[in-house]
Amino acid sequence: MDSKTERLARIVAELRGSKSQRQFAKELGVSQSSVRFWESHLAWPETENLEKLAALRGWSLSDLQAYLVDGELPEEEPLEQVLRTVRSLPLEAVARVAAVAVETLAKKSLATQNSIKSMHKAVDHKAG
Repeated sequence: MDSKTERLARIVAELRGSKSQRQFAKELGVSQSSVRFWESHLAWPETENLEKLAALRGWSLSDLQAYLVDGELPEEEPLEQVLRTVRSLPLEAVARVAAVAVETLAKKSLATQNSIKSMHKAVDHKAG
């Protein structure tokens, strides 16, 4: 059975992803040693830092605390799962995801525009 410090270490490591402890610490506004201690089960974050970790995970503070204490994962929407994964990717992978997102948005936008034009033509044809 995992302890709450083991669960915390796992969460921090997952959120950090491929970033260095220094990079991740800078993003959180904490020292590198804080991140190292959390991942090594040697320290526990202040509530303010737990809130930051929860937000990065897409959870509320109470969701994170429940997971750390009881090991209960909150229900997560599929979109939140995707966003959490994207946040943990290296820069190059995030760039690829962004490119695919822009491409998909452009295609769907064009399809919507074409659909609207078709509806206008049909209405104009019936009216004429």
